[in-house]
Amino acid sequence: MFKYFTLFLLIISTIFCLGQEKKIRIVKANSLVFDKEIKDAQQLIGDVVFEHDSAFMYCDTALLFLSSNSFEAFGHIRIVKGDSMRVSSDSLVYLGKEKLAKLKGNVDFTDGKLNLVTSQLNYDMSSKIGSYSNGATITSLENNNVLVSKIGSYHGNSKTLFFKDSVKLTNPKYVIESDTLIYNTTSEITFFHGATTITNDSNFIYCEHGWYDTQNEQTAFWQNAYFQTKEQTLSGDSIYYDRNIGIGEAFGNVLIRDTINKVDIEGDYAFYNEINDSSLVTECALLTQYFDSDTLYLTADTLIIKQDSATQKNTFRCYHHVLLYKKDLQASCDSLVYSELDSMMYFMIDPIIWSDSSQMTGKEIKISTHDGTVERLYINKKAAIISEADSLNNYNQIQGKTIEGIFNKDSEIETIFVNGNGEILYFMGEENKPITDLSHTECANIKITLKDNQIKNIKYYNKAKATMNPLIEVNKEKRKLSYFNWFSSKRPKSKEDLIK
Repeated sequence: MFKYFTLFLLIISTIFCLGQEKKIRIVKANSLVFDKEIKDAQQLIGDVVFEHDSAFMYCDTALLFLSSNSFEAFGHIRIVKGDSMRVSSDSLVYLGKEKLAKLKGNVDFTDGKLNLVTSQLNYDMSSKIGSYSNGATITSLENNNVLVSKIGSYHGNSKTLFFKDSVKLTNPKYVIESDTLIYNTTSEITFFHGATTITNDSNFIYCEHGWYDTQNEQTAFWQNAYFQTKEQTLSGDSIYYDRNIGIGEAFGNVLIRDTINKVDIEGDYAFYNEINDSSLVTECALLTQYFDSDTLYLTADTLIIKQDSATQKNTFRCYHHVLLYKKDLQASCDSLVYSELDSMMYFMIDPIIWSDSSQMTGKEIKISTHDGTVERLYINKKAAIISEADSLNNYNQIQGKTIEGIFNKDSEIETIFVNGNGEILYFMGEENKPITDLSHTECANIKITLKDNQIKNIKYYNKAKATMNPLIEVNKEKRKLSYFNWFSSKRPKSKEDLIK
């Protein structure tokens, strides 16, 4: 990407070879004058031509100082070497003692591959530093790369190019703008310092420090760094990317923002695989999805995100210590899969779901949603729905092999289907008075209709066995069904509970 920056090296080895210790040869001049007022100088006038080390210099007039091996040249300066190297300027000064060469006025250099245009170009042969400070434009004639900066220099000893102040590199595929750009011609590594942007048709990068290895196509950015596409933004304390293998990593205060699906993912470490379009976020991972009327928050030890290239929809796989919070739904489990393709959420390994006053448990639970609102719930194996009947540790309970729940538009359960080994334990009493009785019903398959979280109607699809006993006659053991477990202490009550 930056190979043409070796321009300065070419200039030094061609233009300024005039300043070596070998004597400069006068090839031609219309007249040669010795002026007493100009001590130790030969004045050459008209069609002046010098030659040194196969390089030819043309000018209108020149002063040649023999004792110091210095000269000054004026008017239509041209330096030619070989078939391709050309330099022009208004004047050229070489100071032999200081070993300093100066090109001034409309400096234009080309070697067939590169072109440099500036108003002044200096080269110090002692320190091997070539520089400009009045701005320059460097153009690659091979790939149309154009670099512009106000200040630039080449350090020959360290083989380092230095560009500063309003640096802009324009390539047909991207544009880099930076305060400071440093390029080492040996390692072919470029360093960015100060506010830097890299822009192309598909993404945008910002950082305030970074480097790019042009040989290995590896890059790293840090300090307020972020990477932005049309769909997503990735930010972090530092970002690393290897183009060859399509791997990216972000470290510290990582944020992945999906503007299409309205999802934010935070963590302290992120790993991105470009080949299969998947990401992994870990260490304090937090997923936030925004809906029109609510927001979903989810934490886990590790989040894995896989995007479908055709639909741009994501599938999230969440592992270990999963907690979920929405205003109308909370959950805890060990593992969770959430697919935006079908709006399904799968809760696995010790799943617990809370909705309003109800707690739901089973071996596996899945939820069907639409625009962030729960529509259906499926509980498989040892399925149970529990809610508090009063403040005296009495709980209404429904259980069976599987349970399906249907929610209304207010995210309340309005219909429950119990399939296999159905049981209902329901505490009863007059409204606003203490509970007096306990109803226990067993039936293989049951349909329950609710309103305001209270049982409105029960339909039994098989022969039912029911009992009603005064609560005072029922011991504590019989007030709980076999799948009963109450996990109120695990229920997250806010986003802050998830972060803690």
